[in-house]
Amino acid sequence: MLLYRVSRCCRRIYVKLVHTLFHVLAIPCVVLGFMAVLDYHNLSQPPIPNFYSIHSWMGFVTMGLFALQFVVGFFSFLVLLCCESATANFRASLVPIHATFGLTTFMLAIATCLTGLTEKAYFSLGKEYSQWPEEGIIINALAMVLVALGIVVSYAVRREPLRVKSSSYVSER
Repeated sequence: MLLYRVSRCCRRIYVKLVHTLFHVLAIPCVVLGFMAVLDYHNLSQPPIPNFYSIHSWMGFVTMGLFALQFVVGFFSFLVLLCCESATANFRASLVPIHATFGLTTFMLAIATCLTGLTEKAYFSLGKEYSQWPEEGIIINALAMVLVALGIVVSYAVRREPLRVKSSSYVSER
């Protein structure tokens, strides 16, 4: 998401392709992580149930939104470029929706991470969690970094771009 803010000097098609590439690279990570969780749950003795917590359901919804965003974005913003003039209005009307759902998916991913950290702390540390063990401090620090990341990224993405005013000295030359 930040790529569109950072790369304002680049041609739009290159930014779109790099944005797509980053998301394509994320897909194997998501699949591998999901398979690892399922294997861990199913191969544990005794097996751990799947999809029993808010963390697992939030992760499932986040993966679904990511997949939906990817498919809609790929076809709307890359494939439909082949008939650019005929689809320009449609693609332009889809940009705010795509951006909003992208930011929503990102924030949901952070919320899923936070519920996962809380779940891990609860199961691993139990009542010891309130005694400030090192693991609990690390979990809380990581959670606060994730919260800060969510705030900074959402601000940076939604912020209006700066308009540089030309000074009188520059305009006189």
